[in-house]
Amino acid sequence: MKTVPEPNAELLSAEDVYGDVKSLTESMERRRAERRVYGIWERPDVREMLAKLVASGVCANEEEAIEKALRTLVTAVRR
Repeated sequence: MKTVPEPNAELLSAEDVYGDVKSLTESMERRRAERRVYGIWERPDVREMLAKLVASGVCANEEEAIEKALRTLVTAVRR
């Protein structure tokens, strides 16, 4: 027989538990991705390359430079 620690508390349904686990998993995955990106971002050589691209006018900002670089790499790898 299961007991509830608090007499007036309700047990979570399977759907509630699934939703909580899914939300926590997504949050943890997002946090891992942020740490990986930050690890690359903090490298001085990467920051310098991005700054040069923006300063040259090739890209409006660092985000655009990263996006264009990834698109270029994907295109190069497909060939």
